[in-house]
Amino acid sequence: MNNHRVNTTLYFPDHEKELIVKLAKRHYREDVERVRVVAEQVVNQVFVFQEAWDMERTNIPVSFQGKIDWSYIPLEDPEWTYMLNRHRFFIPLGQAYMLTGDERYAESFCEQLSDWIDSNPKQSNTALLTWRTIDAGIRSSNWIKAYDYFKNSPHFTTEIFEKMLCSLYEHAQLLASDFSNWKAISNWGVIENKALFELSIFLQSFNQAGIWQTISLERLKKTVRLQIMKDGVHWEQSPMYHNEVLLCYLRIVHLCQNNGLDIDPSIIEAARRMAYADVFMAKPNHHQPMKGDSDSFDLRDIITRAAILLRDPYLKFRGFPRIDFENLWEFGLEGIENYSALPAEKPKYLSLGFEDSGNFFMRSGWGEDALYLYFHCGQLGGGHGHADLFHIDVHAYGKEFLTDLGRYNYSDSYTLRRELKSAKAHNTSLVDGVEFTECIDTWGFGRIASPLMTKWTSHEQFDYVEGSHDGYMHLDDPVYTRRRIVFVKPYYWLLVDEFDCKGEHIFSQSFHFSPGEIELNESTKNCFTKNENEANLYLIPINLTLFTAVIKEGNISYEYNRFEKNISVHYKAKSTGPTALMQVIYPQKPAEKDIPTVETVAVYDLFGEIVDQKDAQAIKIYMPLLKEEHIIIVCHKKPSLHRMSYFIDGTQIFGEIVIIKRKGTEEEVIVIK
Repeated sequence: MNNHRVNTTLYFPDHEKELIVKLAKRHYREDVERVRVVAEQVVNQVFVFQEAWDMERTNIPVSFQGKIDWSYIPLEDPEWTYMLNRHRFFIPLGQAYMLTGDERYAESFCEQLSDWIDSNPKQSNTALLTWRTIDAGIRSSNWIKAYDYFKNSPHFTTEIFEKMLCSLYEHAQLLASDFSNWKAISNWGVIENKALFELSIFLQSFNQAGIWQTISLERLKKTVRLQIMKDGVHWEQSPMYHNEVLLCYLRIVHLCQNNGLDIDPSIIEAARRMAYADVFMAKPNHHQPMKGDSDSFDLRDIITRAAILLRDPYLKFRGFPRIDFENLWEFGLEGIENYSALPAEKPKYLSLGFEDSGNFFMRSGWGEDALYLYFHCGQLGGGHGHADLFHIDVHAYGKEFLTDLGRYNYSDSYTLRRELKSAKAHNTSLVDGVEFTECIDTWGFGRIASPLMTKWTSHEQFDYVEGSHDGYMHLDDPVYTRRRIVFVKPYYWLLVDEFDCKGEHIFSQSFHFSPGEIELNESTKNCFTKNENEANLYLIPINLTLFTAVIKEGNISYEYNRFEKNISVHYKAKSTGPTALMQVIYPQKPAEKDIPTVETVAVYDLFGEIVDQKDAQAIKIYMPLLKEEHIIIVCHKKPSLHRMSYFIDGTQIFGEIVIIKRKGTEEEVIVIK
């Protein structure tokens, strides 16, 4: 058999490779050095999984002397074994081979590929570790991509090529025969059938290739219908897996474009909606939130890839300024030219609510110094979901402040896994310290809270979101809880947590900071970061008589299998009946010395009587830099009578949430709701 494919284009034409190598050496020197280092590790059978979008990264090298044990499980974590058997490391090994021509890299690829095939028959006792369908799919894709790098090496003999083809045929047969209703709703189904489609093109000379292609596309259409919500967010509520699925759909689009194949419009549309979700999801530092089972990965490589394939100027605006190293190897010269020629167009909106999935993004601009708040009030999302209803992330003036704590790993052997899934590990509110969603183990849940409603409004001067859930309606004294957030653009947020009940409870709020020093003022209960010559964040609580506050040390995991220390602050209030806990969240610019002064203001009804704070509250925020004061009234009960047209500091208003802006003699009244 000939080890050259005909009539298929997997990535870019062979004749471009020499120029791609020159461009890589000239413009991507750090990446060139990185893949060379990885290649040397692979040659020496040392494995550390640190590639872009590796689902379960590692940081501790594992080495093998002599034969590789493909079923080895270090540190009681089979996820490491799954990663080993996905063979992602063949990609940087191949790129290093193209860049250097070092035949040691090709020789190692051929030896390890051949050894894996010989050592891991599908019927072996270790098949549960080496032949899971998701890993078989990922491995197939990696072999196919690695083949494109190594196919001209003298070490890649006809015998090895035949062995690889026979094994890939076995992979394809497995993937074709193993599909279920569970996989139709799982990211597994997308990952596996993307691989099956890829195999149908690579193995086009096989009789079954046409069948594989047909069934993989039909299955992928089904996954689009089931898994991608109308707003473009993947239902599993984890940006990590949202983007793994998006990468699969983009690969389908790419293969179809390269090989003149028709593609169902639903797949293209799903990819576009998912990429748009990434545009708004990305923090000012371009990283995805660590929501659910997610690591802190830069989204620009995926957005860049989507921009090239979909020829979309909005996506170009949030991608890299020029094509990145990985996409260089994905698209070649045509990709470079298309991306360079594509204009970048600013999205029509700054802030956007994804109401189908319950994800809401507030921002002041598109720069890396913009203010950004992410709020979640959507469904759990299955095993990759966390107990994160009402969670918020805050990023401002180039600094990450409030954040999700990540996932750490998937092993029940570590208590940190379950801790990071819990509500206590999120920037949310609790009642009596009870978890509104019960995390039983690494994948399982007991009682699951459901979102009840959300409301979203975005305006030039403000953004507003609110959401509620039923997580405490099961208590003997049921508690209806609601979180409301007002973004007074472009300065600060007011966060309001409302608890409607009859009896006495302990209500609490948690705020988890990115690593760094924070301080709690015992008298004012203000909590703030202490970043010298950088931006800082202040939490300024209202109703000080209600609050107690305590600082705790905890853990944060920015990527799989890795954690570090961080600090959190927890506010509590013991109260009877309806209660509201309110905080001003104020980001302070690096050169700014003063922070706003915040005080409560009495609210009067139409007949001059003071309104109970359980019904309505008002706060006055004085902004020294602007020489402007803002009075925000929050009605905890929706105004429904004449007397509920309230007076605050001499101004009459009617509305559930209203801002009064005053500067000098000028006054502006803004009804938010």
